[in-house]
Amino acid sequence: MPGIKVHHTSKISFADVPPGIMLLDAIRSSGFVVFSPCGGNGTCGKCKVYVKGAGYVTSCLYAVEGDIEIVLPEPSEAKILAAQYKHSRVFPLSPGPASGLSAYPFGVAIDLGTTTLALHFIQLKTGSVLETRTVLNPQAKYGADVISRINYCSQNPDGLKTLQTELINEINLQLSHFTDKLEILPEDIVKICICGNTTMLHIFLGVNPESLAYVPFTPVFTEEKILKASELKLDCNPQGEVKVLPSLSAYIGADIVAGIASLAPVPAYKNFLFIDVGTNGEIALVTSDRIYCCSAAAGPAFEGANIEHGMGALEGAINYYYGQGDFQTIGDTRPLGICGSGLIDIVASLLRDGHITAEGYMEKNIIIVPSDKSETINDIYLTPQDIREIQLAKSAIASGINILVQRAGLSLDQIDALYLAGGFGNYIRKESAVAIGLIPYELSGKVIPVGNTSGTGAMLSVRSVGFDESVSEILTRMEFIELADDDDFVMQFAMNMEFANNDNIS
Repeated sequence: MPGIKVHHTSKISFADVPPGIMLLDAIRSSGFVVFSPCGGNGTCGKCKVYVKGAGYVTSCLYAVEGDIEIVLPEPSEAKILAAQYKHSRVFPLSPGPASGLSAYPFGVAIDLGTTTLALHFIQLKTGSVLETRTVLNPQAKYGADVISRINYCSQNPDGLKTLQTELINEINLQLSHFTDKLEILPEDIVKICICGNTTMLHIFLGVNPESLAYVPFTPVFTEEKILKASELKLDCNPQGEVKVLPSLSAYIGADIVAGIASLAPVPAYKNFLFIDVGTNGEIALVTSDRIYCCSAAAGPAFEGANIEHGMGALEGAINYYYGQGDFQTIGDTRPLGICGSGLIDIVASLLRDGHITAEGYMEKNIIIVPSDKSETINDIYLTPQDIREIQLAKSAIASGINILVQRAGLSLDQIDALYLAGGFGNYIRKESAVAIGLIPYELSGKVIPVGNTSGTGAMLSVRSVGFDESVSEILTRMEFIELADDDDFVMQFAMNMEFANNDNIS
């Protein structure tokens, strides 16, 4: 009988299960609970479980054939998945004509993040999410943020081709993992939908992004693009449809447009904020008739870059920190470094304990994990420069929020909800975000984490052509605000450099 080693709430359990049993059933029979709102029929894709060596899988569709080791979601993660499911729109399954290219058609929804790529593999006959794979963006070695990628393209004769090839090769590698695992043909993958920021979409299509880095920041394209897979040398059906979803501007990309379009309307929310905190902090204030948008240059600190011991949200990253050396890592392993959500927790904890002043002064490096407890066999610590990186990043986001609220003629008290999106928004603890001043104290009770809405938007686009109408409607209401042109931004940025008053830290 196959054996399952289960990590849950920092405890380890073992169970023997019949061969071939679906992982969700095996988990239930072992006395554990995994969030599965569709009841286990594969349509919601929310019963995600981390399988070591395979990544995140949809447990109701993953057959247990041999010994495996799994990490179950923490209660806080389950709440996030529940919120994401509750606040995501549902469309009838209607993948369009591409599904006729194979008797067993599959689609792939891809979120092209600056730091990570998320791929969702979908059975187009049922709409089931069969697998989700998350990998580092291979372009990261050429620069941590979009500006450094653009500079690489402009400064190297083959720079654009190099970055595009890196991306295509990584996607093809993940496609081959999927086809090999399911023992299907590449020709059975007939539809791919792509979301991402405007720079990433330009590079993906081999379009020079240089104009995005200079005033007046003019994209070569923002409209939806539909190509054949053969044009991009993707290892799937040559006639397969590759759809790049539309953007608004140079720094409000398809990830934001599709993310907002993916949200189910809530009549009680007349005015709400939508924030995707990543390498750039995209912020939208949605009102009944207009959507005010801006992009805050937060830098890559929240995704682990420019931080001495920072890393992406991968196995071994400290993603929660509770103080006094009490922490949690992704995959429940010995720590390798600190990802964004853990970083916010650590800074909030150091503020609470008086190691950091409200002005951001920290006298010396602070050891978070000593060498004997680290997988790297070295101390994992935070530096004063790390604190400055966090100050700059959080001030950019907080200032953007204030500018949009003012531009709409509203006050923070009139904001009904704050949707926190993105991989970082998935796991950030709102208490810590409020403590450092990333999120206004007035909105602390209104935060709703909705996960990777860019990925959700891409999945909705794969499943249903009806989603395109929602995207088009959102675009007609969007207005981009250039923060650099706002007279109040410099003052806002300077004022928000300080961390929140310690009275708000608990």
